[in-house]
Amino acid sequence: MPGIRISIASLLAAGLASAAAPDYLPLAPGNQWIYRAGGQTLTVEVLRIEGAYFVVRGFPNGEVRLRRDDDGTLYALDARGGRESVWAAFGAPDGTEYDTVIDPCNRRARVVSHSARYAGPVGEFRQEALHIAYPPSGCADAGITEEFYLPWVGLVRRTVTTIAGPVTYDLVYARLGGVTVISEPGLSVGLLLNRQVYYVNLMPPVDPRRVVPELTARLSLRNGTETPLEVVFPSGQNYDLEIRNARDELLHRWSDGRAFTMIFRRETLAPGQERNYLIAVPLGDKDGKPFPDGRYTAEAWFATEGGKRYAARLPFEIQTTH
Repeated sequence: MPGIRISIASLLAAGLASAAAPDYLPLAPGNQWIYRAGGQTLTVEVLRIEGAYFVVRGFPNGEVRLRRDDDGTLYALDARGGRESVWAAFGAPDGTEYDTVIDPCNRRARVVSHSARYAGPVGEFRQEALHIAYPPSGCADAGITEEFYLPWVGLVRRTVTTIAGPVTYDLVYARLGGVTVISEPGLSVGLLLNRQVYYVNLMPPVDPRRVVPELTARLSLRNGTETPLEVVFPSGQNYDLEIRNARDELLHRWSDGRAFTMIFRRETLAPGQERNYLIAVPLGDKDGKPFPDGRYTAEAWFATEGGKRYAARLPFEIQTTH
């Protein structure tokens, strides 16, 4: 269900209701985690499956191939030597120390607790986190100090040693199994197109009614903050959408030729509330001719006071089949 937002608390509840052992780093192609440390960001994502391993990109030491065992141990494959080594012993009892290849500067790790407290941008969890500590490494001003994981969510915090002192990366966004989990307070504007490529069908017999493809977009505004959001509309128009070509030339504006009531409106989005609109746009000119093959951009926004305050854009392509 792409685009659905759920809370991490509901993920934990669903996981605890199952009989499966906790999965502290869900591995599936498309899963993504974004971390922030001050002005720095770190993006980790699962790219694909190769045999029994998931290829993960984003950790500082490059791509890694990981496999989870039934006991919760995560193994990393040395692609050159073909040997497996422990990446993380998630299922080991509290107090267990083990060898690890998680970082060249960290060869040992210790499971501190499976019921640790974690508080960060994605929320506060009093007894659900797994805490792993790493003894001082042999590298000067480098290496991992500690990590926190949440079951069925993944790594939520990593503290590393740098020449400037400890730096802590906290999770601010996660996409898991096609479900979007965003728990950091904030506003989000989303645009979803029903296709990436739109086809102009000129295969005989040509149906004039179906030559021009139609783009369908969903525009959303979500109040993820803890306070109500007031938006002001200067007319009865709720949204607008433009289509531009690769030269940034305006080809179509949804509102052109439409009339709207002149009603000044104030609307409030409560915390957690989301507003969605569907917009259908023909990808052709006023004479009914489809736009030529090429790359285009769709930009949509809420028609609030102050212009494009809540806007989003996405690229797409048009291709002709003969």
